[in-house]
Amino acid sequence: MSEKWHPASFAEMAERALRSPPYRWQVAVADAPMPPELIAVETGAGKTAGVVLPWLWRRRFHPDPKVREATPHWLVLCLPLRSLTEQVESVVRRWIGALGLDGLEDGVAVHLVMGGRVGGRAGKVRTSWYEHPEQDAVVVGTVDMLLSRALNRGYATSRFSWPIDFGLLHNGTHWVFDEIQLLGPALATSLQLEAFRHRFGTCLGSFSTWMSATVDRRALSTVDSADVTRVIELGPEDVEGALATRLQATRTIRHVSVDDARRARSLARTILDHHRPGTLTIAVMNTVRSARELYRALEQEGGAAPVHLLHSRFRPDDRRIALDGAMASPPAAGRIVVSTQVLEAGVDISASTMLIEAASWPSVVQRAGRLNRSGEVADALLLWVEPSSSAPYLPEDVDAATGALRSLEGRQVTAGDLRTLEVPTRLPTYAVLRAGDLKGLFDTSPDLSGSDIDVAPFIRAADELDAYVAWRELDGHPPAADDPGPAADELCPVPVGKELAELAERTTLWRFDHLKADDSWVKARSAELRPGSIVVVDTGAGGYSPEVGWDVSLRAQVDPIPSGRDASLEDPAERIGDDAVSFSVGRWVSLSSHLEDVARATEELLDSLGPQSITAAQRDAAILAARLHDVGKAHAVFQETMLATADEAERPALELSGPWAKSGGARARRHSRPHFRHELVSLLALLGNGAVALERCEEPDLVRYLVAAHHGRIRMSIRSVAGDRTSAGQERILGVQEGDRIPSVVASGVALPEASMSFAPVRMGRDPNGNPSWSERALALRDRPDVGPFRLAFFEAVVRLADWRASAREAQGAAV
Repeated sequence: MSEKWHPASFAEMAERALRSPPYRWQVAVADAPMPPELIAVETGAGKTAGVVLPWLWRRRFHPDPKVREATPHWLVLCLPLRSLTEQVESVVRRWIGALGLDGLEDGVAVHLVMGGRVGGRAGKVRTSWYEHPEQDAVVVGTVDMLLSRALNRGYATSRFSWPIDFGLLHNGTHWVFDEIQLLGPALATSLQLEAFRHRFGTCLGSFSTWMSATVDRRALSTVDSADVTRVIELGPEDVEGALATRLQATRTIRHVSVDDARRARSLARTILDHHRPGTLTIAVMNTVRSARELYRALEQEGGAAPVHLLHSRFRPDDRRIALDGAMASPPAAGRIVVSTQVLEAGVDISASTMLIEAASWPSVVQRAGRLNRSGEVADALLLWVEPSSSAPYLPEDVDAATGALRSLEGRQVTAGDLRTLEVPTRLPTYAVLRAGDLKGLFDTSPDLSGSDIDVAPFIRAADELDAYVAWRELDGHPPAADDPGPAADELCPVPVGKELAELAERTTLWRFDHLKADDSWVKARSAELRPGSIVVVDTGAGGYSPEVGWDVSLRAQVDPIPSGRDASLEDPAERIGDDAVSFSVGRWVSLSSHLEDVARATEELLDSLGPQSITAAQRDAAILAARLHDVGKAHAVFQETMLATADEAERPALELSGPWAKSGGARARRHSRPHFRHELVSLLALLGNGAVALERCEEPDLVRYLVAAHHGRIRMSIRSVAGDRTSAGQERILGVQEGDRIPSVVASGVALPEASMSFAPVRMGRDPNGNPSWSERALALRDRPDVGPFRLAFFEAVVRLADWRASAREAQGAAV
């Protein structure tokens, strides 16, 4: 708890953050015994504050320590649209700062999750949730970025980091899903995941809240999740003060006709005819294409008011500039904003005039919520037109909304009038995540063809799926082998399908192949790209401008964004054989010292995270795994690589002092055997005569799993990759050869005997002695009632992050 200031009540805390008293319903959320499952309040009623501030109260200021302890240490705000993320992040950070909770040591961090980025700030210090997973934090991201990580297939990030995100996001998290009418299949997925956390168990308590002003309660019931019961809605007593002004604000509905032969120009002239100087006018189109066309038509008409374009297909900095411009106070001539659905959710903006294309009724209600939102305009005008096509909505939903709008012609209506009007909408049929799907996704190995299970059907509708494009100066060549993967600021979301295929017809798309030791950037066919894929193209390919964002028809050269990224643990361009944190870290660290450092860091993380639903034997197993995880580094191949980084004169003394876990040499080296994985050596040793180190352990297979998985390469299965065989045809698996030996290693106070590598556990079925294969052992752990996928991933994340934490301290020369 903060030592600077102790509010006596939630109302006192919230007023300091908001600079105005909280609404009655927000106080009710903070005072409830449990957070609500559903918040169904009007648009503009402060839903974001109504979940963030009660969480801060319960976690940091509540007078009952049991309430503080039971409140998850992460609040995860899952937003449907990219345009909201930076705005929500900024608002949350301002509230945290106002409450004096922005310090690095005992503060509340804010992490923004977007393509290629998992991190944010604690106070003024940039940080990552990998560095401080135990710190209280608000995580802000889109449904694509967050749910893909919750499904163990994180978009736009290294596949080897997927299990860490999976483990962290299912343990000690309060998920909040905003504007659920826009979530599509992700709504059912979020409900199913909540049900599975209860079924399979977690190490830290987690739960979910869903929010919307336009809730279809039918969508909140799935095959494994009953209807929600803890619900917050507005009552008559809530309609008071500033909230009453918002809720009673009116807008007049009026239909306008357009010339379909010259649709964009006709719409532009309608907007200019109704725009009033000094005010904000918003036009909301149903597709990015129609929004771009209207924006260009308005620019060509040359009105005095500046025009801004908002949609989801911008690079982050350009999107931020566009949103800042749209949100700025109108100048004397006023301001015009052309947008897609990105303004339907969470953006606190209030127009005097609005033009919309008819859409599904929930979308119409959300759009109208951005018109006269503050209740200060007496003659707010909502103009509407029929869309040129129903996409992306169902035709019958658009027809029903069109009929409802016609019935309201010329009437002044409030947001409540629109919300309570009975307009039929169909519930689309989407893929539903089942328990077998989740268990299958726990295994992050690609199939034999190199493909991964596609989680897109559980996240977005088929016409909303995106890949990510970065533009770099390539001059006809692929990206260099050692170039870092694209950073978040380089990436533009692009629809998978026709438009990406059109770009591929005039330029080469380059994707990263993690299985290739060299020449890892390979040519990609547009048809093989999956949602979340990252491709790099030459700047000369066109397809983008800062003003209009993605537009495949553009041919002008694109200005590249400097990556600003060093190759790092978060780099999506990470090969299966990479092990950057072991080499050239600035000082030599012995294997025995490193093992103890990681064990201490693991204890530290477990103490600070405070997992509640684990046994003492499981805790001991995680710490023992930390003490044994790198015994495979004693292998001759690894030690040879370490010594090769040193100057020749140093090598004899270093060789006598080894084995080494970290190199202080300045020369970067790769292993002599491609794809060599020291953790496979560690695992095979512990499955062989190195099992002596596990004799007193009650959870030997949990130790082995955490040892094997500590780099994310070896988890549920072990398979060779291309290039593993020797020139003589001898079998290797990830650079390890059957019969390889490692010397005796002292770890955990036990001298592991010299070990010979046997591939018997890797093969299918039981060995001649009846011992199970590695896959059988790993599957048994995943399916054990007292372990399960979420607990297993939590332990995996803790050991891996403890390894990174200890390694970072060792690199700095600090005591661990």
